Amino acid sequence: MAGDENREKLRLMYGRAFASSLSNSMVTPFIYVYAARIGASPGEIGWMHSFNNLFVSSLQVPWGRLSDMLGRRVSIIVVASIAASLIWIPMALTAEPKTFLILVALYFFLSSAAVPAWNALLREATQPSSRSIVISNMNIASLLGSLVATAFSGWLIDYSGGSLLAPSLIAVSVSLSGSLILLMIREDRIRETSFKSIMSVFKISDIPGLINESSDFKFFLKMSALQGFFMSYAWPLFTITTASILNLSMTEVGAISVIQTIATLIAQPFMGRLAAVKGKKPLIVLYYVSLTAVPLAYCFAQGFLHLAILSVYLGIMLSVGNATILPYILDVIPEDRVGELTSIYNMITGISHFAGSAVGGNVDEFISLHIGRRLSLQIGYFISAAGRFASGLFFIRMDEKPSSKRIKSN
Repeated sequence: MAGDENREKLRLMYGRAFASSLSNSMVTPFIYVYAARIGASPGEIGWMHSFNNLFVSSLQVPWGRLSDMLGRRVSIIVVASIAASLIWIPMALTAEPKTFLILVALYFFLSSAAVPAWNALLREATQPSSRSIVISNMNIASLLGSLVATAFSGWLIDYSGGSLLAPSLIAVSVSLSGSLILLMIREDRIRETSFKSIMSVFKISDIPGLINESSDFKFFLKMSALQGFFMSYAWPLFTITTASILNLSMTEVGAISVIQTIATLIAQPFMGRLAAVKGKKPLIVLYYVSLTAVPLAYCFAQGFLHLAILSVYLGIMLSVGNATILPYILDVIPEDRVGELTSIYNMITGISHFAGSAVGGNVDEFISLHIGRRLSLQIGYFISAAGRFASGLFFIRMDEKPSSKRIKSN
């Protein structure tokens, strides 16, 4: 009976993953290019990336603790997902860059509540030996939703004269249905908690002690933060290259996302099985080092075709990350602290992404005033590539618990 109940829970979670990704991909792949189109500067785009990462990650700690404390995963996911999706409507109705930036930040602020609760639900529904495979399958469901959305949302935006309203309306309706299906999952009664214990979710003085409880988690967290800075350094530069240097249409932006999604879909089942058989560590090192090629490709890209080819490569590499990073984290943290510790991981890496995006966007804006846009972008891309490569090699020193390394291949 327990096995049947767990399979039913996973079936509903696959449905939610598909619907959530479909609704998100109707809008989110285009928000930064849209911001550039309505007049946002490189510095503003850098801050947009930064604040979005900060708001998403820094507030996950109280949400994660609340999820663990109450034992209510589904309720938090449903309420947060619906509230966040409703922000897409006012986002689509504004053409003021600063207002748009605030609304996007509010969207990520609201959606942050669902992330640690979802991770905890994944932990409850999976076993260590099959976790990479199940999470890879969950990513496949998400990728299918993304593929359906991005296959026509970019064209729909161009057809609508650059407006985000039509895809936003579709996204809201899909998000509502995708969130509500999770209510079919039965949860235990809410755990009794006092007002004092609820207020303790905002405590931050104990975070260093929690991180130090697991040396494996601590090391992985430090290396992820370092890698995250250099990774996000190039994010605002990607937007400038796409929107201003190459001047790609929304249809082309959507096509690049579709190509990447298809590549990930094809590679994901193989990578999930490979991680289960060979272990996660070598694939994690491969994933982070491989990201070095992305800023270099953008540096020398001359048009849509070059970014399309890059998307095939990046899609394959993302399947490696999908099959290893979250499963590894779930392996090395205590079961009763999943929501809390995954949210701390996201908080620390999010702060790193905040810093990287802010520095990358604003340094590029400053340097371009003196040496021109193209050369400033090239310098930024080389800084990002060098940092990604060096920090990626540090993951060789990470440890992987024997119990989570591999299963026997058939």
